[in-house]
Amino acid sequence: MGSKNEVGKVEYHYGFYGAVHAEYEPTHVQMEYLQEHELGDEPVRMDMLIIKRDSAVLVDPIGSFFRTHNVLEYKSPEDRLSIDDFYKTQGYALLYKGLGKRVNEIPLEELTVSIFRHSYPREMFRSLEQSGLHVSEDTPGVYRIAGMLNVPTQVVVTSRLPKGEYSAFKALAKDAAKEDIIKLLELAESGDPQMINYVQAVMQVSIVVNEQTITEIKEAGIMPEAVRRVFKEEFQKERAEGRAEGRAEGRAEQAKEFYDRLIADNMPEEKARALAFG
Repeated sequence: MGSKNEVGKVEYHYGFYGAVHAEYEPTHVQMEYLQEHELGDEPVRMDMLIIKRDSAVLVDPIGSFFRTHNVLEYKSPEDRLSIDDFYKTQGYALLYKGLGKRVNEIPLEELTVSIFRHSYPREMFRSLEQSGLHVSEDTPGVYRIAGMLNVPTQVVVTSRLPKGEYSAFKALAKDAAKEDIIKLLELAESGDPQMINYVQAVMQVSIVVNEQTITEIKEAGIMPEAVRRVFKEEFQKERAEGRAEGRAEGRAEQAKEFYDRLIADNMPEEKARALAFG
């Protein structure tokens, strides 16, 4: 159930891509979203690159920081965020600038870095301060890093973002508030297929890490039809798994009864087991 890879690890980054789209698609600001953008010929990839194509300005606390070229790095709740991770993201941005097709195609003044994480990175902020940089919380959950940095950088701590805002980001966290999940689902009410896909991407993670809350929302019957489409595949899978499990249990019970009868008729145990269970 939900979004896990073949070894069972939650695919948070897939959900994060959906969250970014869900938060910024409704603004109608023309932006190009490039997931796992490759840097040169080597397998070096940033989590996400947003290229803002027009002169429109985003006014929300996170989006207002964006310029033309915006490197996004997402650290899932299962990942650590260290001072090295911070500078690695700076390196991604500078490498992206340096690999332009022509000289200064990507002006430094049009480049930003945004790092997202659910929990407060206390040790990393302490290390940044010790290295001479200044960390300021301009708005709840959004920390701007000032000092000798080539690329302007903000760190977004999603657990500290204002209540009722950025629900798509908050829904990726374990024990997400029910109101945040419901608010995310409401984005699908328009019935727009793209938005439904983005919401579904977030929910594929949230279903895994917030199973009890999602169950309560389902059982409450508060989801309109457009939102139920987000869960359609999940419902179908649950029903199919339930039917398969029921059939398997039925077959196992019948095999056990057959085995018991054979043993009662004094058939050797090895032969009875082979006939009953195959």
